[in-house]
Amino acid sequence: MRYCLALDLKEDPQLIAAYDEYHRSVWPEIIESIKAAGIQQLEIYRVSNRLFMILEADADFSFETKAAMDAKNEIVQQWEQTMWE
Repeated sequence: MRYCLALDLKEDPQLIAAYDEYHRSVWPEIIESIKAAGIQQLEIYRVSNRLFMILEADADFSFETKAAMDAKNEIVQQWEQTMWE
């Protein structure tokens, strides 16, 4: 399955630069959690403050299961909190 998502970042050049910097070196635990959820490939593109995420996942993937897994993972929660800034 292929999913395409869009999200707008806050229009703050410093926060966007920080977001870009974090994504140059994604924490290994985040990559592990993505793969463990059944996501086979994930790409993020940014145009100004708009993000486009394209992910390809196996047939068993669900956003609900991924969210439940993430809620139990302290490192993922730290990453998510940082990204929501």
